[in-house]
Amino acid sequence: MIKAILILAIGVVVVITAGCATNPLAGTTSQSPAAQRDYEVLTGTWQLTRGVVNGKPVPASVARDTILVTDHNRFRFPKQSRIGTHPAGHFTVNPNTRPKQVDSLAEGGPNTGQLTRGIYEIIDPTHKRACWGPTGGPRPTEFKSTPGSHRILQYWKKIGPVPSQ
Repeated sequence: MIKAILILAIGVVVVITAGCATNPLAGTTSQSPAAQRDYEVLTGTWQLTRGVVNGKPVPASVARDTILVTDHNRFRFPKQSRIGTHPAGHFTVNPNTRPKQVDSLAEGGPNTGQLTRGIYEIIDPTHKRACWGPTGGPRPTEFKSTPGSHRILQYWKKIGPVPSQ
């Protein structure tokens, strides 16, 4: 259970949904209008509603306690998320690809400075999904996590705005 939580936390860190044409990871500061729109929709407090790690479903109790806060291109997990470390980082989105691409760079924890590549979809203003490849590995091309894939598939529901710190 703790291993699943840690893997989920790392995935979420890598997570959240972000890419290349507007890549702050590469030091660029300009963003396309499409990327700006996606960052606006992605900004808020999110609860994991369903997750699959390497083909295994995340227990409902773990999903319920997994809260993610994104503020434009930054993310963090609040302390009450029951995650061993409190990962944070930043991400970039590329909404001009199909599926949309996201790159996440961890700040803190065992994967500090490592890049995780993923794909994302904004289903509607309060629901999103993401699929992450292994840290340092290839980007998924579909929203699936099968045994042996080392992928993390996540479904999120927005539960509020970014809380004040």
